[in-house]
Amino acid sequence: MLSGTVEFTLLVLLTILFAGPMLVERVRIPGLLGLIFFGMLFGPNVLGWLGRVGLVEDLGSIGILYLMFLAGLSFDLRAFFESRREALTFGVLGFVIPFVLSIWVGLEFLDQPLLPAALIGAMWASNTLVAYPDVRAAGLADNRAVSSAVSAGVVADLMSLLVLAVATSAAVIELNDELAGVEVPPKLPLPIVVAVPLLVGFTLLVLPRLGGWFFTRVGHSRVQRLLFSLAGMAAGATLAVIGGLAGIIGAFLAGLGLNTLVPSESELMDRIDFLGTTIFIPAFLVSIGLTIDPAALFDFETLRLGLIFTGLVVVGKTTATLLAGVTFKYSFAEMGLMASLSFGQAASTLAIAQVGLSLGIFDQSVVNGAILAIVLTALATATFTRVFIRRMPRPETAPAAVGDRILVDARRSSSDLETVMEFAGRIAATDGGVMTPFTVLDPTRVDPGRVRIEEAEQAAAAAGHDASGLVRVSESFTTGTLELVVENQASLVVIPWVGPRFGSRYVFGSDLDAFGSRSPVPTVAAQLLAPWNRVVLVLGDFGSAWRADDADLAVRVVRSLVKPVEDPLLAFTRRDGELLAPLRDLEGAEIHEGSLRPSDLVEALRPDDLLVLPVYVVRDASLPDQLRMARDLSRYDFALVAGPRRMTITNPEPHRAERIVGRRW
Repeated sequence: MLSGTVEFTLLVLLTILFAGPMLVERVRIPGLLGLIFFGMLFGPNVLGWLGRVGLVEDLGSIGILYLMFLAGLSFDLRAFFESRREALTFGVLGFVIPFVLSIWVGLEFLDQPLLPAALIGAMWASNTLVAYPDVRAAGLADNRAVSSAVSAGVVADLMSLLVLAVATSAAVIELNDELAGVEVPPKLPLPIVVAVPLLVGFTLLVLPRLGGWFFTRVGHSRVQRLLFSLAGMAAGATLAVIGGLAGIIGAFLAGLGLNTLVPSESELMDRIDFLGTTIFIPAFLVSIGLTIDPAALFDFETLRLGLIFTGLVVVGKTTATLLAGVTFKYSFAEMGLMASLSFGQAASTLAIAQVGLSLGIFDQSVVNGAILAIVLTALATATFTRVFIRRMPRPETAPAAVGDRILVDARRSSSDLETVMEFAGRIAATDGGVMTPFTVLDPTRVDPGRVRIEEAEQAAAAAGHDASGLVRVSESFTTGTLELVVENQASLVVIPWVGPRFGSRYVFGSDLDAFGSRSPVPTVAAQLLAPWNRVVLVLGDFGSAWRADDADLAVRVVRSLVKPVEDPLLAFTRRDGELLAPLRDLEGAEIHEGSLRPSDLVEALRPDDLLVLPVYVVRDASLPDQLRMARDLSRYDFALVAGPRRMTITNPEPHRAERIVGRRW
């Protein structure tokens, strides 16, 4: 029979994946419900074309891991830490209220003893982010309500699975995972109190360090990095299973661990996302459909339990949302989105239900009722999530962080290309952004420009960063670069220094002046000859508002570039204030207040230093001092930093009336 072959199974599955959502969306039914429906239709309980055990189930098991892994990778850590009280509060409420409510209903109305009632509570206190792909597609992944819902889902799942481990004496459980979609071993080698710290330590401490080493030293191609990331997901899931937790917890934590190594807008993230959302996550939804027996769904007891279970989820999660929303002043649309996201039930619910069945705590009607409730909550989460997505205000375009999207000029210069990529990559990594090497060429030099971009991409990979280059054909470097800034919504432009010109006041060349005076975003002009160990920052006097802006920009850049060494930073400033607070937190940082002569600075520099200066420090110097500085600093790494339209050395200063000559720093 064809139905038992891999070829036919693959044909049916792929047909469902591409045609199913399109067909049901024509009648305004969410695509994910279409996948579940067609999984039921072609599954063993109806047409029998797909088996409950086999290829689809295996892909579905990977899919739920992938779903949680993607949630961890795309999780906005900065937003979470900024609103961690809200997220953790909602997570605890989202577990406690459905858990207590379910125990009460189980004891009072379902005639269940305490242990089965506790397992029922654990089933409906958990949740799976089934509708999360719709939220990401709507551009709301960074919304605080979505961040809270994601965090709450992880907290609720973890607490539910802890209840499962304790309530069933995990050391002797033999779990048949035929329905669960999550690999759980027959015996649990590690106690929970050992497994949880081990899992957290591996995914959040060891994995990111191992990933940083691999990306820098070994994995320079995106294929290697993709495979490493998936291996990290599998390692986290496996370690969770060894400790008696569901693999989805380990997959999510692995995603968190690799979060800073895989920027959300990088091509590596695009490839990871494409693989998951095209095959694995839809296969997971189809695998849910395979477990559904339409005849059992219309049994009275199944209908009764399914409706009760669905009510427990909706009432419990909605109550938790209202309490958290009122406490932290969420809008109605935000509360609706939080609640609808937390309605989804899948992997943990099925795992707990199957445990109860395998131990004789539940009968089959409870499992059938749980499956019906999963279908109903999937309908609810898909429908209401879309409703509240439409009611959410259009995501505001927040001011881009300096490292959000960095354009790096890859023209040939005295700078070392790999050091330039490391410089830009560190700034981008700090803000979870991406860097893009580019070159602007006239029409006769396109081929050499492409070679240079390939070299820049290889240099970025060697430095452990992901980058895709651009070649712009234009008669003017300034015009071409300005066009790229607008097209790519750049947050910073890094232009390598082309070398000092001792006989001219145009220290950094006319291209820099022409572009820097018109750039709508901050600019860094850098001479980077070799890797640096210490950063030296000279701020001078930043008394006026625009100088304070440039000084703050320089501090943010320096904070990204500092390496963890014994004496990472030496700073000179003529003013103190809150602006320097991020630097004072650095262990080993040395900050000097007072005036500084250029000759004193040169004497303080070491060969492995990187000097960072706001451009006004150079502009304040007299022409002889500028030329002397260019001569003395020609063998050092250094970078000039300026805000929008302020990277100019020779133009008259637009922000002051007088010219200061020979000023001390």
